[in-house]
Amino acid sequence: MIYLQKITAEADLAVCLMIRRRVFIDEQGVAEALEMDEYDEAGGLKNCPHYLALSDGVPVATCRCLRKDGGAVKLQRFCVLPEWRGRGVGRELLAMLEKDCREHGVTRIEMGAQCHAVPFYQKCGYTVTSGQFMEAGIPHMKMEKEL
Repeated sequence: MIYLQKITAEADLAVCLMIRRRVFIDEQGVAEALEMDEYDEAGGLKNCPHYLALSDGVPVATCRCLRKDGGAVKLQRFCVLPEWRGRGVGRELLAMLEKDCREHGVTRIEMGAQCHAVPFYQKCGYTVTSGQFMEAGIPHMKMEKEL
């Protein structure tokens, strides 16, 4: 069973950053200077909540949501550890995140999705809103979903 934890402590934030390091920096080759930013510090948690997905207490996935004007958030840094992919973890994390967003008055989720992940997000109800663009050397497309 997957449990979603909204991060409030710096120690838990470190676990999220470890997952992101494994996926984005080690696996995908994204430069650390592009991957980590001011929202990854304890002070950034207020305007950019981070989430950690755990399976039986084991950290397996993470993401963060940057608050925008007009009741929207931008989903960022969504990733699942390689050994946990294909088990429905991403779908569960996204569903729980959407529920939390609705409960906090969010009406729309936007994102820049890596092109290989676009079909996954489409199955979860997201629509493509742009053509392809490059970010951190990886092809992306903008997507969104009204909640």
